Amino acid sequence: MNIKNFAVSIFRIAQHFVNRFIISKSTPITYQISIIFSLVFFATICIACSSEDRMFKEDSLEKDRLSGIKVDGVVQRPDFILQDTKGNSFDFQQKTSGKVTLLYFGYTNCPDICPVHFSNIAAALDQSPYEVRNGVEVVFVSVDPKRDSPQKIREWLDFFDTDFIGLTGTYSDLEIAQNAAGTPAAFVSEVYENGYSIAHAAWIFLYTQDDLLYLKYPTGTRQSEWAHDLEALVLQN
Repeated sequence: MNIKNFAVSIFRIAQHFVNRFIISKSTPITYQISIIFSLVFFATICIACSSEDRMFKEDSLEKDRLSGIKVDGVVQRPDFILQDTKGNSFDFQQKTSGKVTLLYFGYTNCPDICPVHFSNIAAALDQSPYEVRNGVEVVFVSVDPKRDSPQKIREWLDFFDTDFIGLTGTYSDLEIAQNAAGTPAAFVSEVYENGYSIAHAAWIFLYTQDDLLYLKYPTGTRQSEWAHDLEALVLQN
């Protein structure tokens, strides 16, 4: 029996004694006062417990109001192997299994979407509790191996957070990785005198501890939304 139910039971017992004894004129006044005091005291407990239960339920519901777009169906954490910024082989599925993971395909010369995404995520994690920061893996896959060397990727990521993981590979490897994640392969969309721009998916994929794709986050997801969602998802278990 929880505290609320216990208090309700005591409340009903107190009511019984009030009806039985206080009505009787022969009951000493001190007993009557004691019973009334007990009735008020336990009624207060009942109200407090009810309020606490409501607050807990409302808080749980609030954590369910996530900003990401829910993914329909069962989509497994993708299986692909690329190279990290130290030149080591990185098995994405194996290395990130069991953790809340953000996966993004972009490039360091991206003028807007990529830096905005990572700036907001970094700021959100920076203000989050240690358990949340430690429970999230952020993985950036460069789709521009011609310009994005491992060193350049590392420098770009370090500007946001030194714990972020950077990956790269051959064009063929990157296409395999994007196909595994269910996103269209990036391609050169515009060539100009001093370089080129790349069209790539703007979504950030979020995988949960059960190794399933749970949410997708579009461009424009705010820092406060990241902070709320990551804390809710990491601490739910």
